[in-house]
Amino acid sequence: PASPLCLCIILYYFVPFLPPIQPPTPSIESSHSHRSSDKNGMSWSSCCQSGFGPISTTFRDLSRAAAKSAAGKMRSAGLLPVRVDWARRATVCERCPLRVIRCGVSYCGKPFLHQISRRPDIDGCGCPTREKARSPEEHCPLNPRNRAATTSGKSCDCKWCSV
Repeated sequence: PASPLCLCIILYYFVPFLPPIQPPTPSIESSHSHRSSDKNGMSWSSCCQSGFGPISTTFRDLSRAAAKSAAGKMRSAGLLPVRVDWARRATVCERCPLRVIRCGVSYCGKPFLHQISRRPDIDGCGCPTREKARSPEEHCPLNPRNRAATTSGKSCDCKWCSV
């Protein structure tokens, strides 16, 4: 079953794609007594764009976060591979200046849903550090000098790959 938080997130981000609300058309019988309104139909998305940037970017970021979360749960269940040296990677994360602890969980920056629009090299990625360290595909957003890490092809200079 879906949790209330998941349902709220889904409703909050899918409602902007619903068609705009149109006022009802008056019937012929009541047209002589019906006063026309100066208010036009309002799009659902007009109230949902402040603070989150374009809806397509927000949806892309939320979809990516949901996929990472699902992969983490599958990794915990043993259905996906775990990085062999994940404990070393998690130790590097625990000493990182971007690390934030919320409700006893260590995150790379503020948790993702607390700050959706972000630059990973400044704000972190928002993932739980232990789950991120377990993933073979993930990389740290910083290099050993705490600057933005660069990845090109198979080479990477992030904290995890350079140690």
